[in-house]
Amino acid sequence: MARKKDKAKLPIQESVQVLKARQKLQKRMEAFEKRITEEALEKKSIEIHRWISKNAIDRVSLTAKNIALFDENQNTAKVSQKISSLAEKLQKQLVEAEV
Repeated sequence: MARKKDKAKLPIQESVQVLKARQKLQKRMEAFEKRITEEALEKKSIEIHRWISKNAIDRVSLTAKNIALFDENQNTAKVSQKISSLAEKLQKQLVEAEV
């Protein structure tokens, strides 16, 4: 019986397929990380700024609008049928557990 406990503590070895997949993903991640350079980040930043300025005409100015993120639950969402059925089941289980 002592041997079964010892075997249970040992980690399971990965299959050949899992090892190959892990190595493949590791190579992909390393290649991806090599492409992330200061120059690439600066280039992407410039592209983003150009896109924003090019599409500025279509943007809506929010400074003149009054926007509230929360209405303090004055208009709550309706409870879905799935949630209400789950709540009913839980309520029945609680009642049965108390009895």
